Amino acid sequence: MTINENIDITVQQTETASYIDNLVVQGKIAQKELEKQSDEDIDNVLHHLAKIFSTHCREWAEKELAVTRIGNADDKEHKLALVVNQVFKGLYGTKTHGRLGGTQRLIEYASPVGLIFAVVPLTNPIPNSLFKIMLSIKTRNAIIFSYPGKTGKLADEFIGLVQQVLTEHGLPVSLVQVCTPPSHDKTHMLMQHPGVDMILATGGRNLVHAAYSSGKPAFGVGPGNVPVYISRSAHIQKAAANIVNGKIYDNGIVCGSESNLIVHPASKNDLISALEANGAAILTSSEVEQAIQTLFNPETQYVSRENIGVCAASLAAKANISRTYPIKLLVIPAEIGRHDFLSNEKMAPVLTLYTADEENGVSLAYSLICNEGAGHTAVIHSEDPEEIHQFSTVMPAGRILVNTSATQGMLGETTELPVSFMQGSGTFGHNHSTDPIIWKHLVNIKRVAHGLH
Repeated sequence: MTINENIDITVQQTETASYIDNLVVQGKIAQKELEKQSDEDIDNVLHHLAKIFSTHCREWAEKELAVTRIGNADDKEHKLALVVNQVFKGLYGTKTHGRLGGTQRLIEYASPVGLIFAVVPLTNPIPNSLFKIMLSIKTRNAIIFSYPGKTGKLADEFIGLVQQVLTEHGLPVSLVQVCTPPSHDKTHMLMQHPGVDMILATGGRNLVHAAYSSGKPAFGVGPGNVPVYISRSAHIQKAAANIVNGKIYDNGIVCGSESNLIVHPASKNDLISALEANGAAILTSSEVEQAIQTLFNPETQYVSRENIGVCAASLAAKANISRTYPIKLLVIPAEIGRHDFLSNEKMAPVLTLYTADEENGVSLAYSLICNEGAGHTAVIHSEDPEEIHQFSTVMPAGRILVNTSATQGMLGETTELPVSFMQGSGTFGHNHSTDPIIWKHLVNIKRVAHGLH
């Protein structure tokens, strides 16, 4: 490397550091301004944001799909609708600052954490970032985003619209900023910056690990790889419908969607028939080999990048797999010790199907989630309370869903879990909470305790 090249690199690093410093300084200043706003003012901003995006949900879904080229517009529209409806309703009118309540002798107060750095995934950049924006504004925090590189123009348009709303309410635009163009260096610098108070990281393993290693309070969401145990007592037809609906949602890219099915031998044929009735293709031995060769990357042993988030009909056509009915889902019969990589997370409408009796079914589910996705989500289909109890006792998952789709149940749509686009994985997944991330995780709770005597 020449002297001039060294100088160029040094200048570039200095300019990048200056750019990051400016983002942080502006964010800190803006956060102090937001903290002065009344609860009513904050709710008015949220209402304005919800109204704008609810009016154009379909448009934003189609824009996101055009850029990311993974998933489908219908489910992307549904995700955004969850934010502007369910998340908004949960925040509107909720006390998140100052005195929250308590007793005469023990009172809770909430203060903002300050400046948040958030990394957004390619799988759902618009709903994920709007979710984080609503939470951060409601809790009087400022936020800086890093988006996937290919979403640059989309992110600029989206953040520009959010900043326009802030301006109309007399708030500084630097409450919500985007680091552009994104790079690994910038992401690392923001994670390490002393002015950043918290990190919200949604993405791959390396990203989440970097967030946890930053020394900052961090919530990270990585692979899900959900095991689904279908017991002998399960309502098979209902279970099959839930499984298919969960895994085909947004073409299988949701980290909390079904990944590995485990069924009792006595129920296997009934489950296969029910899955087929719901549009699943259960692959033959030769079709399994075709699918592996066509859909998986031989080096990474994960679904190939070009097949991520592609509908099952297209994947089947690629692998020369056909049925007499429209294919919604590909199911690969599997066994331990053969093609074990198939048990990894599959970001496509593709599932594996294992067979195990009562003694081994739960332990297999345990092994599969420990291999990848520990702490995220597990599912059991059962009508036996004792089976559900045993499964829940041993499973290392923050969300244990019963008789529902993994995706919709994890999101809080078909369960009483709060609607959230970030799921904590606890110490199982090297996190410090198994909670679905909501506004309470973005404030400091202070407890005012009076003496008893």
